[in-house]
Amino acid sequence: MLSSRSHPLLVVTEEPMQISISQLLLEWSSCKVYQGDIVLQSGLCLPTLSTLEKLAVASNLAELTEEDMIGLLNYGVQSRRFKELWFYNCKLPTSISPEMIPETARSRNIKVLWPENASQLELQSGKWKQAEDIQDITELCSNGVIIDNKSSQESQKSTIELLKKASRHDIPILCGLSVLNKVDEDDITLYSGLSLPILTSIEIWHNTEKREK
Repeated sequence: MLSSRSHPLLVVTEEPMQISISQLLLEWSSCKVYQGDIVLQSGLCLPTLSTLEKLAVASNLAELTEEDMIGLLNYGVQSRRFKELWFYNCKLPTSISPEMIPETARSRNIKVLWPENASQLELQSGKWKQAEDIQDITELCSNGVIIDNKSSQESQKSTIELLKKASRHDIPILCGLSVLNKVDEDDITLYSGLSLPILTSIEIWHNTEKREK
């Protein structure tokens, strides 16, 4: 299934009968990567989109392989405008073999982002790294950050570090916590035992009902 979230995916250009698709969201349960193509559940191949800038993949904690990730990256770089590949709610490999990463992606500095792990793929080494650039931190926080009981402790640590960095740069962010244990004067304790400091630039909601600033 192809769908959209917070941003429109179809932008009609001034020229009649032409449609520019700059962003595309793929539900992973409805497609797969096969021999470099994205094949939909119907059996049809997704055509190359020459105006694609951002490709997002969402799944219900489905596990993607190296081959899946590289296939999606290869699909994206066919567009000269392509800049970003996002993975939402996915289980991804801890690293990618550097030799599998297309040189086109490296030369164009394509961003591969994994918000749940607060990480960006380093294209030279194939390893995930914590975001340091202000723009990358802002992008990772752009749709809100959630820490829930499905997150591993390592993932929660990464997200907490991301929130600290966002606060240091006064980046406003909405953070959802479904693993909140207790709130003290100076920090929030999660059920995992980890602590999140009270950060002034972040609004926190618990169970989408109770809110604390």
